Parts: sequence; C-alpha cells; structure tokens
Amino acid sequence: MWQYSIQLAGHDFEPTIAWSTDDQMVVAQLKTTDHVDLLSWNSATDESEIYSQLSLDELMMRIDHTPYAKLLEKMPQVMAESNQSMPPKLQRQWYLVGYLASLSHQALINTAAALLSLTVLTLKTPPMNLAQAMAQQLRGVTDQARCWLMAAQVTDLQLVVTSKPLKTLLQHLLTQADELDYCCVSGQSYGWQLANDAHWLSQVEQPNFKLTRLESPVAYRLIRAAYLERVID
Repeated sequence: MWQYSIQLAGHDFEPTIAWSTDDQMVVAQLKTTDHVDLLSWNSATDESEIYSQLSLDELMMRIDHTPYAKLLEKMPQVMAESNQSMPPKLQRQWYLVGYLASLSHQALINTAAALLSLTVLTLKTPPMNLAQAMAQQLRGVTDQARCWLMAAQVTDLQLVVTSKPLKTLLQHLLTQADELDYCCVSGQSYGWQLANDAHWLSQVEQPNFKLTRLESPVAYRLIRAAYLERVID
C-alpha cells in the first residue's frame, strides 16, 4: 500500500512528516509550502519515488516556443470562432494539459484530443452534472476526438497553424448524440490520461482530490503548480 510524505527539495529521501496512507495532509503541505518534494513509498514492495514540484516559471520555460504552446494558442481562437465563452477553469485545464504533454513528450494528436474532450464536456454539460460527465464520458470523448483527427489525417503542422480542424471537430462532438460520448477504444489511451490528470489537478482544492486519481507520474510533480495556477486565476 502506498504511503506519502514530503521532504525539503533536493534531499535524498528524508521525510519530514510521518508516513500516511491518507494523502490529504501531504497535499495540503505541497500546496502551501515552497521548496518541498512529494515522497511516495510502498511498504509492501519497498518501491519509492521522489516527485520534485515544478514551479510555474519552470513549466512556462519548458513549454514556451514549443508545438504544445502553439496548439494552446489555437484554443481561444477556436472558441471565438465557435461563439463559445471560455470559463476560467477550462483555461486552467488547457494549460495543465500543455504542461503534462510537454513533460511527457506526448504526441500532438493526443494533446489535441485531451484539449477537445475537456472543452466539449465543459461546454455541453450543466455544472451540476459535470463531475459525473468527467468520470463517465471523458475517456469516450477523448478517444473519439483522437480517432476523428486520425481518420481526417490531420497533421501536427495543421494543428498548430490553423484552427479549422479543431473548430470542425469541436462542433461535431458538441452536437453528437450523448450516447456516443461513452464509446471508447480498448487499450491504453494517452490522450485520456492527459485529460484525466488535467481535470483532477484542476480540482486540487476539492476534498475529493486524491493522488491516486492521477494516471501519469509527471502529474505528481504538478500539485503545487496546479494550486498556484488556481490562485493566480
């Protein structure tokens, strides 16, 4: 069973608080304390990990002038051309997708699929039902977005120089029958992992946030950045 603690940044696995299977205290420390790392330890297998927390400045430097940044720049254009508003929380999720994708060197098509799925569910779902939609439909919408982009043979270059593919697919996914939102492909879905982790990181202030809801190791390095992104906004 995994247990969690923190240490001063840069140290060699030196926990400063007691190990606990309850991650709430650790998450609270990560959000409010600078220069600390997240530690995880599996007492059954003796596996252990150190997750250094990246600052917003570091993340911006990593993503700046990359295809991920250019793709993110297309999203407000897509929304404006589609006459859609941009909720602040959705914009935070876009940035989190970009950070996660750049850190994990994800394919641009997976990144675009994650951006679209989060956008579609936010726009078409009443706020009171959004949590359920994210839990039940996010995988399906992400997989469908990726499949449509592949079927249309949209290239990486097209994704970053024109808004047309994203705008066309956004309109299609917004208007398709809700039943289709649950259809997903088998196997691993990197696009869904990006969308899932961005969604949960954007919920870092909520009591239902759990580290175990995160799919990728790089997401564990963004706890404090996700909190600060929320505070700044």
